[in-house]
Amino acid sequence: MPEVASHSSDSSLKVGAPIAFVLMWASGAIAVLYGLEHSSVVTFLLLRATGAAAVSWLVWLVVRDPLPARRGQWARLITVALLLQVFYQGFFFLALGTGAPAGVVAVLVGFQPVLTAILTRPGRNPTLYAGLASGFAGVVVTSGSGIDLSDVGSVLGMVFSLAALIGITAGTLVQGRTVGVGVWASLALQSTISAIVYALLALTTGHLRAQVNPELVAAVGWMVLVVSVGATALLYLMIGKGEATKVTSLFYCVPPVTALLDWAFFGRFLTAWEIAGVVLVSLAVALTQRAKETHVQKPKQPTGA
Repeated sequence: MPEVASHSSDSSLKVGAPIAFVLMWASGAIAVLYGLEHSSVVTFLLLRATGAAAVSWLVWLVVRDPLPARRGQWARLITVALLLQVFYQGFFFLALGTGAPAGVVAVLVGFQPVLTAILTRPGRNPTLYAGLASGFAGVVVTSGSGIDLSDVGSVLGMVFSLAALIGITAGTLVQGRTVGVGVWASLALQSTISAIVYALLALTTGHLRAQVNPELVAAVGWMVLVVSVGATALLYLMIGKGEATKVTSLFYCVPPVTALLDWAFFGRFLTAWEIAGVVLVSLAVALTQRAKETHVQKPKQPTGA
């Protein structure tokens, strides 16, 4: 009976954990939209970073995984913090703050796995380039349909989304070269660095503004516990269970799930062209992951005499 229970538990993890991860990750945009109704962008970023740093340090005190010990590790960690925690998240929040639909922002930023794959795995894999073409078409369709050149907010929403895409792509590439530093040590230090940057920005720009109420507390708490800490913990739990491929492949679900959540909570409907963009970018990430799996699983040619 214990063996049956263990098998059932593993099966539940394999089925439920990826679904929970996608829902948690996609919900971040919705939490940001709620939070920005009660605070400025930089204030919400500061609250999220401070909360994530506090929780991550508490976890680190328990696990005590490795801190950076060499100058190169510190340099990469600080670079990743500035690219992912400041540049990417800052522009992602700014894009949502312009009023751009969460689904549209998610589509543009969701092109990241395809862009990263092209930059890190150049070659002649037709599936990879089919993914690039599909993703590029999705970005063009979404941008072209969602931008109104007469509306400054609409233009800025697209510009900020593309800036967030650049930030997360560059940050991911640098993060991939960072070794010897623990997961929780990285999260704690990166969150601390970003909190310091946002505090300086808030103080120098005078944009430290918030209406402290249950809605803001809930939005910040959700971003910290569910997205910044919970989703990350699930990600590494599944990687530890050998589910890394499934997690990566499920990232293509994030844009459509975000669009559905945006409709459910805010009643925002995507246009037919924006829906087409969601489908194209999702297909692009799926094709990119397929190309990666084919590359990894391709058997080596025999080298016998």
